[in-house]
Amino acid sequence: MIYSSEQKTIQSKLLKEISTISNGYVLPVDESYKNIYGWETGENVTKIRNYFLDNKIKWWGCKYDLNKENDVTRHMLSSQVACLNHLFFIRQDANAVLSIINGVKGMPVKFKDVLNIGCDKGENNFISFEMVGSEDYLNELNLQRGELCTSLDAVVYAVDENDERWIIPIEWKYTETYKRKDLSLGYKGKVRLARYCNIKRDNLIENSKQLVSLKNYKGSIYFQEPFYQLMRQTLLAERICNNKNERITPAEHFVHIHVCPKSNKELLFMQYGNLTNNKGMEEAWRSMLYNQDLYHLVDPKELMEPIKISYPDLYEYLDMRYWQ
Repeated sequence: MIYSSEQKTIQSKLLKEISTISNGYVLPVDESYKNIYGWETGENVTKIRNYFLDNKIKWWGCKYDLNKENDVTRHMLSSQVACLNHLFFIRQDANAVLSIINGVKGMPVKFKDVLNIGCDKGENNFISFEMVGSEDYLNELNLQRGELCTSLDAVVYAVDENDERWIIPIEWKYTETYKRKDLSLGYKGKVRLARYCNIKRDNLIENSKQLVSLKNYKGSIYFQEPFYQLMRQTLLAERICNNKNERITPAEHFVHIHVCPKSNKELLFMQYGNLTNNKGMEEAWRSMLYNQDLYHLVDPKELMEPIKISYPDLYEYLDMRYWQ
């Protein structure tokens, strides 16, 4: 069975258990809060809502959310909600966050500490969500978190054993799949090409030491999802590290974590035709990278394995809802 269909069945079953109104995998109006882990007490929902409000972050929304204010979506297959349910409730636990990033196989270094991320209000922000650059690194003319610019699903700011700082962007996928669509075409395509690779004094991809340069960017893999997102996130992390005046997360290095369920074969093994001869998403993207150690594809269950004992209730919830 197709992964997205399997997950729709799982979420529909869960919906019947938590609501008297069953509508597939879409929560009833005024029950969107039930999309959040531990919603029964209300405390967790309040924490997440306040986090988005205090930090002026835009919630992801879909057609089912058009008639309500900016808030957690009713859509139970939201990857934004999945990311939050996995990571939000450990974000202020330095040891838990450290165990997560050190648990990723193949990391280029071992991390000894995680640092507060200053773009969020308060202290002990060891994971930040929907983070954007402290300045317009990608010529996007907008720095609204979660809307109309490159926003990182989640970010960790860490220190390695040599006392060097790392920014660790995390891209989160759940049931996503993508049809072939050339994002370099049309008026918006011209804007994108000018933004990322045709600016005379600041050709972002050409100047990157991580992204492979191409003879022609129009119609290239960089402008096909999911690679378009990965390209922009890589550029953002790299430019943050290259800016000596970076205010929020000054760092010497970055490493990119890409979370995707290993059962989502429709995304992982999609064939990208004349864009690349490589089979599947990971091989295709790695062919666009110089340093292979700076990109890691990981299954969400494997990512969360280090907190199984310290957060048993959260781990059990994630297993029941997302990992079946």
